[in-house]
Amino acid sequence: METGKEVVKAVIDESKALIKPVYEDLAQPAVKEIGTTLGRSVHALLSPIRGLCWGFEKIEHVTIQGLEKRLEKVATEKQKTPDPEIAVPLMQALTYTAQNDTLREMYLNLLANSMNSDYDKAVHPSYVDLIKQMNRLDALVFQKLTRYSEKYIPVIRPRIILREQNKFMIAAMPEYFLGWIVEMFDIFDISTCLVRLSRLGLIEIDLLSSVLSDEYDKLESSELLNSIFNAYTKVHANTEYELEAKKGVLSVNEFGKRFAEACL
Repeated sequence: METGKEVVKAVIDESKALIKPVYEDLAQPAVKEIGTTLGRSVHALLSPIRGLCWGFEKIEHVTIQGLEKRLEKVATEKQKTPDPEIAVPLMQALTYTAQNDTLREMYLNLLANSMNSDYDKAVHPSYVDLIKQMNRLDALVFQKLTRYSEKYIPVIRPRIILREQNKFMIAAMPEYFLGWIVEMFDIFDISTCLVRLSRLGLIEIDLLSSVLSDEYDKLESSELLNSIFNAYTKVHANTEYELEAKKGVLSVNEFGKRFAEACL
């Protein structure tokens, strides 16, 4: 039986062999341009990125530490070598995302679960690409959505309506509103994030259905929305406005639940 360190070392060695030619190819244009004004300018613009691209030595150290912690309670007979189609692209992705602690934890959870036979039905190679398409906000919002106890989460589509004109203000309100934000992000960021998660196939947003809940009233009366509405009415005092909200539901679908089981 291979130890966790031996398995990770083998995966890293295989990834290193695949990545090296790519790095060499990418380096060629820069070598040719060195000494030119353009070359120096591009070099200066890219220089901050160097510190964000982790070397394999650092990746190996962080990965082994993370896996040992996650596998310490897994019975030895259930530990196994991860499938290359999961482990190799995952290790490659860590070279440029490992500094993002939120995404790094998702990658390490996926890798650890791919080494645990109890999760054979939960892990899938496509999850690596899904994490690649996510940013920190996507990961944080998805984690929050998976913690709801209800299957269907109340959501609204708010709009600022011009009374008696049957028109609404485009882009004045977020497309979707759940009533909360994430630190350093606003309600428009959260709304855009929900659209991305939906397009990734992890959640469903249905504006043709609703649930019996007092939450809708709380969403419509939220200060986060009313502050925007009040700003519009103040600037356009001669125009009659009203705040309209289309009720709907949001849910983490079966694919999203499997993804969460494997990566969160």
